[in-house]
Parts: sequence; C-alpha cells; structure tokens
Amino acid sequence: MRTTDLLARLPGPLLVLSGYATAEEGAQLEISQIKKVTDPSQGGYRPFMEFSVAGQSILGLLDTGSSDLVVPRTGSDYCKLPAQECDGLATGFKAGSFDPSKSNNQVKDVNDALNASFTGGATIQGKFIEAPLQVSPQGKPVTVQMGLVETGSLLPGDVGFPVIGLGPVQGESTPKNYPNIPARFKQDNSTKVNAYGLYLGDFRSPDNGTLIWGGFDAAKFEGELKAAPLVKTSGGDLPSFVVDFSSVRVARANAKPDGNRTVNGPGCTGGGGGGHGGQSRPRSEADSNDHLPADFQRRSIFARKNLNSYKPDSYDHTRQQLSTRNILRRQRNGNLLTNDAPPVAWLDTGVGEIVLPTGTLDGIGESLGARPGPQGEFMVDCGRIKGMELVFGMNKDAVQVRVPLDSIIAAPRPETGPGAPGGPGGPTGSTGPDNARQPENDRGNGNNRNNGGNRGDGGNRGNGSNSRAGRNRGNRGNGRDGHNRGNGGNGGNGGNGGNGDNGRDGRNGGSGGPPGAGRGANTCQLALAPVQGNGPTDIPVLGAPAMQSMYIVFDMDSQALMIAQAKLNETKSDVRPYVPAGKR
Repeated sequence: MRTTDLLARLPGPLLVLSGYATAEEGAQLEISQIKKVTDPSQGGYRPFMEFSVAGQSILGLLDTGSSDLVVPRTGSDYCKLPAQECDGLATGFKAGSFDPSKSNNQVKDVNDALNASFTGGATIQGKFIEAPLQVSPQGKPVTVQMGLVETGSLLPGDVGFPVIGLGPVQGESTPKNYPNIPARFKQDNSTKVNAYGLYLGDFRSPDNGTLIWGGFDAAKFEGELKAAPLVKTSGGDLPSFVVDFSSVRVARANAKPDGNRTVNGPGCTGGGGGGHGGQSRPRSEADSNDHLPADFQRRSIFARKNLNSYKPDSYDHTRQQLSTRNILRRQRNGNLLTNDAPPVAWLDTGVGEIVLPTGTLDGIGESLGARPGPQGEFMVDCGRIKGMELVFGMNKDAVQVRVPLDSIIAAPRPETGPGAPGGPGGPTGSTGPDNARQPENDRGNGNNRNNGGNRGDGGNRGNGSNSRAGRNRGNRGNGRDGHNRGNGGNGGNGGNGGNGDNGRDGRNGGSGGPPGAGRGANTCQLALAPVQGNGPTDIPVLGAPAMQSMYIVFDMDSQALMIAQAKLNETKSDVRPYVPAGKR
C-alpha cells in the first residue's frame, strides 16, 4: 500500500479566490497522497496515508476526528494481539509500527503517560514521545509529539492500525495541549498557516486523494470555497471540526441544491422497496435499541481514545426551539433536518458512515421507499437511488454539498464467521458478482452497541467521565462483531427480501447478505446511520462517505472550514498556498 508524494513548486502569483487565497513567490508545498480503502474488513470508506517516523515507513488512518498521532511500538505486547496490524500476519493488512531502537537517537521521551480506557473495556498503555515525522518521502522532517503504544487489549472486531489525528489541538488526548501535526508544521515554518486542503475523491475510483499542507488544489472543486465557521462547545472550546448544520434534502442529480421539495417526501412511501409492504422506512434506533451500533464499520482502537481528563463536550446550546408545526413546514419545503439532535455536524474522515438524526433518517427512508435490515441497516432498492443525491446545507445553507447516493453504497464484507449464512454464489452468503457493492450485514452483532457502536456511554461521545477522549467518538472500534452477520437466517434463499409486511421479518429469506434484504430484490445498503441517544454530545457526523464529495480546507487560524463541491475523479491539479482572508 505504498503511496507517493508530490512537491509543488509555485513560481509566482496565481489567483485570489473570494479574498482568502493567494499564491506566494517561491512557495513550495508538500502534498501527501491518500490511499482509499473500501475493504469492509478494514472498516470500508477508509482514507489511509503513508508517513515515516525517524525514517520508518508506517501507514495510518487519516483522521480529522481525532487530534493525536498514535502508533504501536515494534515488538510490543500490543503488536502480538490477535487483531494487530503491525506486521500484517494477523489480518492481512500491514499498517506498520515504530521501533525506537532503530531511530539513531532521534526519539525523546516527553514524560507523559499514554493510558487510555474505552467504552466496552478495551485499553491501551504507553507513553508520549517526540520524533521526526515526514508526511511524504521527499518532505522535510519535523519533530512532533505522538503516542507510542506498548500494551493493551482489543475487543472482538477491533483492529490496531495507527492513526494520524489532524483535529484541533483542543481535541488532544492529554490534559495539557501540545502542537499537533498541523500546528507544529506552522510553528516550524513548514507551512505559513495551520491549515490543510483535503480531497478524498470518489471511493469507487482507484485514484488517490490528496492532502496539501498549507495549501489547496483549485482544480479539484467547483465554484468557490465558502466558509463554515467552527461551532464552540458550551464550554467555549473548539475540540472538533463541528459546524452549523442547517438542512438535509433528497434531490435528483440535476436539481438545484436549494430546491423546495423532496422527491417522495415524508408521507410518500413510493414503490420499488422490494417487499417492504406497508412499512417503508428504517426506524433504526426507534425500533430496536439493543441491535444497532452507531457505526457498523470496523475502527482502529487508536482513533477512539478515552483518557480521563475533562467532562464531555456539549453542543446542546445550539438546539433550536421549533414547534411541530414549524418542523412540518420545513419538511414540506424539502428540508428533512429534524430537531432530535443539536443542529451541528462533525466532519470526520474517521467515521465510515453519515450519521443523521433519527427523524431525518426516517424522512430520507420515506423519500426512497427504504426499509430496515434486521439490525437497523438502511436498505433500499438500488433502482431508487439512481440519479438521486443527498444535499447537505451548512452555515445556514451558505454552504451546500451534493452527495450522490450511489457513491455511499456500503461494500460487502468478504470474510466468514460463525452465524454467517451460506449462499450459493459467493463468500459469506453473497450471491456472486451481480451487485458487487451490495453489502453484507456489516452491523454485525447488535449486542456490541455499547462496545464501539455507540458514540459513548449513556449518550456521551466518550465515556461519560471524560471529554478529551470523549470527543473522539467513544469506542471507535467495535462497531460490529462481524461474527454474527447473518443472524442465522436461511442464507441461500435470496429471493424473499423480507416478509412483505414490514420488511424487518426477513430472517427466513434473505441471502446471506442482510436477511430481509434479498439479493433478488437488487437491494443496496447505504452508509447511513442514526445519531445514538439524545444527549447534548450526540450530534450528526458527516463522515468519509459524505466528505468524498467535498473539497475542504481545514483552517484553524480562522477557526473555519472552507468547503466546496468536489469534482469527483478529477485528475488535473492546480496547487496554491492558502492564505486566510484576514491575513492577506
């Protein structure tokens, strides 16, 4: 999984875009290539980036939802765990590890312990160190602080790849903040700003995405970058890339983003739902609190640290007091955003789903004639999503981004496990190549909901007692067990996608993919999930499936995200240094 780097040398002035970006004479920017992984055994919708610590090459999850660089030590007890990915022997995926003894004395102990506990019981222990980091093979080494993991325990479904946390410094896992990678790059004059431009690109494409340190690529987006200011917590902190969330719409691909109606909006169930009968929407958490993890994707334990430091962050102060009449009026105008979660959104590459308020998810389900899988999966007739988009509005709709529904189809999980029903035409009960991206039931064993599926314990995004790690989405790893995917069922039948009454009772039909969503019905699972709980820290998340349709400059100097519609699969490049508007 080797990636390559680019070094952009800009000879002179290029362009000013809306007063926020200019080119500088002789500027040079490092560009890291992003390798996109859709293998469900690694969590699906995963952006990875190669980096090196003291000359040792490592592959890590690019994570805008956490703020620390964390790697396991080579030969440590942690690298001997069954699901470790230090050497690739356990899972077939080699992420790598770091050996301080081979660093030529370039490592410094900063005397801060790494001692993390996680919702569900997983733990890691180690220490924080300083060592030279290169974000591209030809780049300048910059000494940064990082966590070095020595020991720990993993839960079923957890994996242990390194994480490159690029969130704000206030989201770090230590009581005392330190300059993390973007902040340190500015401090070291490797960049002029604490900012970086991110282009994930279409996860269906083999082409790499790019991360431009201190700059952006004007060829990769449509129109202009528009500002979405970061939203502070009730305590006045900025621990995460959270912005105002103003609208969610279902629209046809060529419709205007600010159209005033949905397609088959609430109350119009439509057809083509493949045997769902009278109940068309995936009721998700409202139907079953015991069988729905918030994130069915597998996560690295490192990306969900829960260190005991502060109280959980709250965004409850952003809630709007809307009457039922006002909500219904808004829905009639096409905006499906409901009032059952704070109206903010976390832009987080480390989340493999789009997490929306339950009422909003219900409205989308009604619009598309969707139905739930046995554990709350969002299942829909594949034909219903062709040419359809979700349109997300931020900063009072000053920013609007279109996300094609066929770009967020969850991929099937390939490996087998106890309880996975068999099927006649492919691994783990799949029925062959007819619908290559049609998913298995990746939510796994719903009993893991408090293990990593849920975004914290008791409605908090961490475990109730701490916030520094609570910011990092609670137990980020064990969103699924993966061993009970088939839920029994009668896996080979495939033709009976649900029992026709409500689409949930399909355990005697189904195909080995999700029971209740037969392959013969050409059913697709979308990477959509509900916000768990109704606490002040339970908020929507626009994860990697949504962010692939965005070009984003993460600008901590201006405390804002600059967002535009990404050009999917764009191969041209026009790299420019980024300068915040107030600093021109």
